Amino acid sequence: MSERPFVHTGTEMQSDEETSNLLDTVGLIENEKIRTRINLINEEIKRCLLDEDGEPALLYETTRHLILAGGKRLRSLLLILCCEAVGGKVVDALPFAVATEFIQTASLIHDDVVDEDAMRRGVETTHMKYGGKMAIIAGDLLVALAIKLIGERSTPELLTYVAAGGIRMCEGEAADLLMSQNKVQSYTTAAALEIIRMKTVSFMTSAAKVGAMLGKAEKLQLEALIKYSEMLGFSFQIRDDILDIVATQNGTGKTVQSDLRGSRSNFVIAHALESCSPIQKEEFVQKLNEGDVEYAMDRINEYKSVEYSSEVARKYMLKAKEAIRGFDFANEELLLLLADFAMRRFY
Repeated sequence: MSERPFVHTGTEMQSDEETSNLLDTVGLIENEKIRTRINLINEEIKRCLLDEDGEPALLYETTRHLILAGGKRLRSLLLILCCEAVGGKVVDALPFAVATEFIQTASLIHDDVVDEDAMRRGVETTHMKYGGKMAIIAGDLLVALAIKLIGERSTPELLTYVAAGGIRMCEGEAADLLMSQNKVQSYTTAAALEIIRMKTVSFMTSAAKVGAMLGKAEKLQLEALIKYSEMLGFSFQIRDDILDIVATQNGTGKTVQSDLRGSRSNFVIAHALESCSPIQKEEFVQKLNEGDVEYAMDRINEYKSVEYSSEVARKYMLKAKEAIRGFDFANEELLLLLADFAMRRFY
């Protein structure tokens, strides 16, 4: 379904207290239920990784580095919540949720190699700690482990859904890389939304489909959960783009203002560029290529691009909530909470 635009040093997982603190940024009362599910995902990730202890040992150490550093677990949580929404059991969804995290983490490891970023989830990026070649192999291993997990429990249809989401995500990464090479013509909010659709939304809708199908969703239920996850994906990624612009390193655990270096698309930057005159746009792109963060921030503030982006993200969040109303999903309050969390998080 298409939606038109609106115009770490350690390798320990986050503790219960840390997870709670992150969720408390939403200011809602249901965080205990969400935290319980995240903890289940984290424990299953650890168990699966400990079960896989092959050689050479350094490869498996490298593979565990980033995924054991924590993370929001949004996609795996979405899969579980969509399964539960239609009467499915967490135990049936958990292996697929872990496989989703493996694939997502593999993509982040490879992204960091391409972008030459130094920090992710509060720790050194995998390639900075273990070298680029070993990082790439570790990412490949995570994908293989995900396929193994799914293959042991899946139908061909479910495996196809997961693979399709991964394929679309790779296409989005390539499109993003190509777009960044021709910013003057291609850097628009519409193009940024299309990149978000391919890179983020596609994989989130894939996770929602798998979860809903595991729970044996009816057709209309499946369509509603897919629409919800699509809108959630847009809201989440636009908020992520905002955070990359304004947050401090301690707040995100990522390389500070990495998108301002101009190597990747960012909805906030796209709006600022789109608001410029043709001459100013040429200068803006040149400054981005030179890594002139101060100039970029001046243009972003001048055109109120953060405020604009926040409003767009909010509208997508409201559409996500609206998509699931009236279906009497068993855990509707948690799905609504997740939509709030995606929009209001501060890390």
